[in-house]
Amino acid sequence: MFLSSYTLHLNLQWARIMRRLRWVSHPITIFVALQVAWVAIVTIWVIWFVGEQAQIAKLAERFGTQYFDTGTTIAILTVGCVLLAVLLVGTIMLFVFGQRQSSAVRQQRTFVSSVTHELKSPLASLQLGFETLATRTSLPDEMRSRMMEMMGSDIERLRRLVDQILLAGRIDRGMLTFDEDNNPVDLADMIDKICEKLYYLDPNAKARIRVELPAGYSLKGSRSAFNLILSNLVENALKYSPRGTPVVVAVKVQKGEALLSIKDEGMGLDKKEMRRIFRMFHRSDSAIKKAIPGTGLGLYIVKSAVTNLGGRVWVESSGRNQGATFFVAFPSQGD
Repeated sequence: MFLSSYTLHLNLQWARIMRRLRWVSHPITIFVALQVAWVAIVTIWVIWFVGEQAQIAKLAERFGTQYFDTGTTIAILTVGCVLLAVLLVGTIMLFVFGQRQSSAVRQQRTFVSSVTHELKSPLASLQLGFETLATRTSLPDEMRSRMMEMMGSDIERLRRLVDQILLAGRIDRGMLTFDEDNNPVDLADMIDKICEKLYYLDPNAKARIRVELPAGYSLKGSRSAFNLILSNLVENALKYSPRGTPVVVAVKVQKGEALLSIKDEGMGLDKKEMRRIFRMFHRSDSAIKKAIPGTGLGLYIVKSAVTNLGGRVWVESSGRNQGATFFVAFPSQGD
């Protein structure tokens, strides 16, 4: 028994050491090591060549050739170094582009997997509801009403998924515009309606969200754009934070800008994630491990919509499990 426990302990220690040393076998580490070795060898060779220049000149004089004078050899050396530098830069560029392509392929695979899961869950629920209603004609009115409500929620979930995919496609083709109106937008009313549509995420979404607006202030702009931005940010706040924790939506006017913030007490982000979170198809490793639904399109759509309106969007977080706050700044047009 003692031997078995000791062996298990050694295996765990070895696995921990191997996880820490995984970076050694990473393609980027190997590539950088090879480039450093290449540069070091070329540098050593150049230093040797310059140091042995006198010996090379004597050798050239002994053989009676005119092609080994100092000017010619230095010119040849310079051209060779330039060509090596060009090859080095070209290799680095090919490697970087290859890494980007690999990353894009991985993200697209994650997207396909996420979309498949997002489609499968509501479709299975709709199939179950339809079969129940079709086979059990004597269901009580209360149960029938609950089944219809569940099916309606699943249909809304599917509609939102399809809308996100279509919007992402329009953004990618440069077809997204929000110039249809410039009227005051009631954010509190808009958030209420968004919460009704997010019932499938949390039935108590309305109770969790607190809206803080300046007295008598309203945002002006495209209603569809604000709805798109708010719905995705509020959905993320509800989805990535524990049920029962508050989500604060606030607007402040400062330095000629309207600053919209959405604060949650959820999973939080590290610095690496904060730099990549607005990329298309990007999903954090924590979200994937915890099987949190999503497609990696919501924040990409938010950033594109905000940029289209001439604003800025960013996120701040103190780290993992410390919550996050998303900020959206627009040129102030409030009343």
